[in-house]
Amino acid sequence: MFHPEEVIFAPTGRCNLACPHCRVSRGRGELPAGQAVAFLESCRDGGIERVGFSGGEPFLAPAFLSAVCKAAVDLGMLFDRLMTNGAWWKDERQLRSTLAGLRDAGFDGTFGLSHDAYHGRDPRTMAAFISAVFELWDRKDCVEILSVRSPDDARYMAGLRELAGLLGGTLEEDDGEPLAIVRADGPAGDAPGDRYEDGATLRIPILRSPRSAGADEGSWGSPRWFEDDFCAGPGNVFYVHPDGSVAACCGFANENEQLILGTMSDGYAVLCAAAAENAHVRACYETGLNAHRQGLETAGRRFPGKTADMCFFCDWLCRHPRG
Repeated sequence: MFHPEEVIFAPTGRCNLACPHCRVSRGRGELPAGQAVAFLESCRDGGIERVGFSGGEPFLAPAFLSAVCKAAVDLGMLFDRLMTNGAWWKDERQLRSTLAGLRDAGFDGTFGLSHDAYHGRDPRTMAAFISAVFELWDRKDCVEILSVRSPDDARYMAGLRELAGLLGGTLEEDDGEPLAIVRADGPAGDAPGDRYEDGATLRIPILRSPRSAGADEGSWGSPRWFEDDFCAGPGNVFYVHPDGSVAACCGFANENEQLILGTMSDGYAVLCAAAAENAHVRACYETGLNAHRQGLETAGRRFPGKTADMCFFCDWLCRHPRG
C-alpha cells in the first residue's frame, strides 16, 4: 500500500551537466519556495517526517534550498539525502558561500554525490566539494557516493582511487567492487559501522546500482521475470517535479502520467486519495507488478519478452498501456 514517508523536492530541472544516462525532462522552470513550504506543512500534518532534494541540480536553486530547509527545521522534520553532482560551482568562493548558506539554513542530512563514469568529472573537483562539506559541517560522515555501473568501470575505479588519495584516504574494495573511501590508518573494529561513529573519521560509503533501461531501450533479454519488491525502501515518497506535479515514485519512471497524483496545491490528503484510486500505483505498491503482469497475460496481453528490471517494466507499461 502506498504510504508516503518522505517528500523529495526537485526544485529545478536545470543542470550544468548533460549525462547520457539522465532522463529528467519534466519542467524546466523552478519550484516556488512559498508553495513548496505550504505543501511541506501539509505533509507534516499528514505524518511525513523526512524531506530530501533531487533534480536537475538542486544547487542551481540555492534560495529554494535555504527557504525549504529553514521551514523543515521549524516543522521539526528530518533531512534525508540532497542529491548533487558536486560540480555546479564556478570557483571556491561560490562553493563555500552556497554551502554555508545551506548549513546556516539548518540542513544536517546526507549529501548524495552522483559520481560515476557517465558524469566524467575530474576527481580534483569532487575532492574540493567533499572537503568543503567536511570543513563547513565539521564532520566526515555526511557524504555518500551513489553511482550507476557502466561498461567503463576500469576508468571509474581509477578515478575513485585518485579521489581517495586526494582526501587522504584509501579505497576499500571487495573483489573489485568499491565499498567506501576510508582513512588509510582508520581505527580497527569488529565491523565498519562500529568504527566510524564519531563523525571525525573519514568514511564515504559507495552505493552502486545497475543502470536501469528506459522503455525505449527494449530490455527484454532476461530468462526470467523480475522479483517484486513493492517499491520498498525509498519508493514510498511524494516526488515533487520542477513543474509542481507530484509523483508516487522516486525512480526515472516518475515522469509518466500514470504515476502523477496531482500537484503541490492539492495537499497531502488529496494526493493520498488519488494514490488509492490509481490503478498503476496500486499495482506497484499493493498487488505487485508481477501479479499485475500475470493478470494482464491471463486477459490476453503479450509482452515482447521477459525482463529482470522492474523499473524498466514499470516505465514500459506506462508508455505502452495497451500493448
